[in-house]
Parts: sequence; structure tokens; C-alpha cells
Amino acid sequence: MILRALILLLLLSSGASPTSAQGFHHIDLKSAIICENALTDEIPTFLESSCTALDRRAIDLHQRQVWVKATVNTSEGLLNQNRPLGLFVSAKASSSFYLNGEFLGQNGRPSATADTEIIGMMDTVFYLPKEKIKLGENTLTFRMSSHHGYIALANPIHWIAIAPYAKPSSIILQDYLSSFLPLGILIVGALYFGFLAVKHRDDKSMMLIPFVAFFAAGQLIAEVSRGAFPYAYPFHDLRLMLILSCALASGACLLLHIVDRFIESRKLLAVTIAYAIALIPVLLTSGFDGKSLFALQGPTAIGALIAIYAAGERKPKAMAYAVALLLFSLTIYLAPYQFLDIYFYYIVAGLLLFLFTQQIQVLTQEKDLRAAEKARADRLQIILDESREKICPSIIKVAEAGRVNLISTDQVVFCKGARDYVELTTTDKKTILHTETLNELEENLPSTFLRVHRSYIVNTHFIQSLERDASGSGTLQLTTEDKVPVSRRIMPRVRKALR
Repeated sequence: MILRALILLLLLSSGASPTSAQGFHHIDLKSAIICENALTDEIPTFLESSCTALDRRAIDLHQRQVWVKATVNTSEGLLNQNRPLGLFVSAKASSSFYLNGEFLGQNGRPSATADTEIIGMMDTVFYLPKEKIKLGENTLTFRMSSHHGYIALANPIHWIAIAPYAKPSSIILQDYLSSFLPLGILIVGALYFGFLAVKHRDDKSMMLIPFVAFFAAGQLIAEVSRGAFPYAYPFHDLRLMLILSCALASGACLLLHIVDRFIESRKLLAVTIAYAIALIPVLLTSGFDGKSLFALQGPTAIGALIAIYAAGERKPKAMAYAVALLLFSLTIYLAPYQFLDIYFYYIVAGLLLFLFTQQIQVLTQEKDLRAAEKARADRLQIILDESREKICPSIIKVAEAGRVNLISTDQVVFCKGARDYVELTTTDKKTILHTETLNELEENLPSTFLRVHRSYIVNTHFIQSLERDASGSGTLQLTTEDKVPVSRRIMPRVRKALR
């Protein structure tokens, strides 16, 4: 069942659209010319000594302004489209663009200093008139600055492309639509198991799985936020830090759960060492995408090793954990960046489905164990009560005709409710009217008396046999030759008590 769920999620993820936009003519900047530390607002000649070929170097925009000139080759297929075209820019910067020397527009206002820069949007589009585009080679010149960012990213320019004009956020959101299924799994899992954890407050480890789901959902929400609303480029750094923080917290909770499940002593030391090892690739990786991947893959891989060791010790469920965690870790390792944006969350959701299933099984086993213990305790109490009743029967105070009579319970065969009164049938075939309701009397009777019907309570000492009807109800045959009805609703409890 668990493997089927994981396979289903993988199949669903294979049908999800990747995050790279379809139909986009991406502009290659690897052979562009860049003028770094440019202080001028005028377009440079790109012959200055500060201008060099990029030669596959990433453009560094942090706390600086640059001018870039690139060559764009266009085809007849691109120019003959019926829809208007746009120049899409996804970069952590303010920017202004020129095509073949003509101004296209600006996003914020780039500048050589932070005081004069106007912050631009992370994702923007410039209308691109077709009459300004030449068939074949075109020159794209742009100025960018990023003085208000918090982090120096390795690749601050995600992509620049020409495509049919549309809102950038709508295109990005369309790529993220397939993420709502895993997001729903994560949110429902966090809420459901969070409720169970609150209900079972004595078991602290139960809080770990809902926290894994909670932080994974937070990571996905932060990821999807890029398509949910347009934002200024400094927010992108906060978004990346939130994604990484959620990934780190989710991985920590996952590792805590595995350690708590399979390691019996020195758990704090074990989880501290394990998580310190898991953090090593996170610290050594430069990009935020890689850090976020390793923040979950590291704890998962170490958790798999712990589960394998526990399987060698023949601990229950250890092998299932080892297989699930290894599949998760290997999937990311074999194709890390293909899974990062959307597929990654399907795999996370699949892993959490496995954890949820395991936790449900644990709760079910604990519930069955408690029920069995209660049944044994109830049975023992009945035996003790029966022994006590044989030695010293309880006494019922019966209010009758203005006086109180004391009747031993071993003389009462059964009790029948009659509105606000109770008819007590005794061993000598007498019927005594008692001024008390059947519910009130039941509270004062020993456990040797069994409620078998809305209107009947029977002394189990006098039960001879139980006959069940086709309708589900039944009849008790008593040793006194009396017959007492058993209601269908109470029948299972009566049969259980008479075993």
C-alpha cells in the first residue's frame, strides 16, 4: 500500500509541467560583454578598459551596477507570431533595457549608488514592438544594479527571454499549479497528526511528524509565493532564506523522529552528531537550491543508515523505514535539480505519506493494546466482584410503601424499568416495586449486574444461555426459567461479557 502511494505520486509528478517556461526564446549571456563597476548612466561603447567578455562567468550584481551587451538572434517563426511579444526578465535587480540602441523600458531605476537606485521587481516584462526587432542578429543592451539585496547570489540573473506578452506572475503560477496536490497532502497531514499529537500529549515524539509536514508545507508555500504575487527583488532573499530555514527545520524534525523511533539510549547525543554530519554538505554548497536540497537529503540519508542498523537489530518497521528513506535520498541524488521545484515536493509528500501510515499503524496498535488491557482489567474486576459477592453480597435499599427494605443482591434475578420505578424480580418469584429509575439503580449495583436492554438489568449469576435472533437482537435464558430480551445495540457488549 505504501509503495503504491509512492509510485502514484511519482507518476503524478512525471505529468507535472516543469518550471522552465515553454515557448520562450532564451537569450544566452555566456558570450556577452560586461562593463563592471560602471558609474555612468550613459550607454558605454563597451570598448572601455573595464569592459570584458563574460566568458561563461556569472554576472555579479551585489552592491554594484553593470552594463551588459549581448547578441540576440531571431527567427521568422518568432517574428511571425500573431501575439505581441515581450522581453521577460527574471533577475534580482533593478534594470533598464535597450534593443538595437532604442530604449524599451526600465524596471525600477538602476543606479551606481544605493541612494539613487529605485528598487525593481524580481520578475518583469517589457513590451517588445515587432518593428524594433530585426530578423537575424540584434543587439540587446541593459543596465542592472542590486544595492538593496541582502545576499550575494551566485546567479542573480535567472533568465532573460523573448516570448508572447503576458504577466510574469501568471506564467510562473501556471508552472506551480501541479504543486497544490502535494501542498494539500502536507497541510492535511500537519493538521490531522497535529490534532492527534495534542490529543496524545504524553507522547512527545508524535509532534515530530506533523512538524515535518508543517515545515515542508511552509517551504512549498514560500516556493509558490513567487507566482502568487509580484514582489520587489529584495524580498527574493527573504524568500530564499525562508525556504532554506523550513528545509533545515523539516530535516531536523525528520531526523529526530527516526532517532526517537530506533535509538533507545543517548538520543540527544545521537541526534546532535547525526544532524551535525547532515549539515556539512549544506555548509559546503554555495547555492540556495543546493542548500535546500541537502537540508532534507542529508537527514534522510543518515536516517536511512540508522534504520538499516535498526533493521539488523530486528526492530519492528525498521526495514520499511530504510527502504522509504533510501528511495527518497537516491531519487534526489540521481536527479537533484529536476526535482527541486515541483517534483521534489511530490517526493517529500510521498515520504510523509509513508510516515503518516506508519504513525497510524502505531496509534492503532497502541489503541488495540489499551483496549485489550482494559478488557483484561474489566474481566479481573468482574471476577473480583463475583468473588466478593459470593462472600458478602451487596445490599440494595428498596423504598417501598413508605418504608425502606434491605435486599441482598444475590436474591435479585433481574431488574425491569417501569418509567420512574423499577420492578425487582427475586429468586422466590416475587416482584418488588422500587421507587428509583433504572439508570439510578444501575449506578449502585455491583459489576455482576449487566445492562442488556434499555429496560432490563440482569444478574449474571442467573444467566444460562444467550439466543441470538436473525434481526441482531436476542434473548437471555435464565436459570429461574425467566427470559429477558437483549437489544441489538447492546448485543455485542453482552456477548463479550459472557465469554
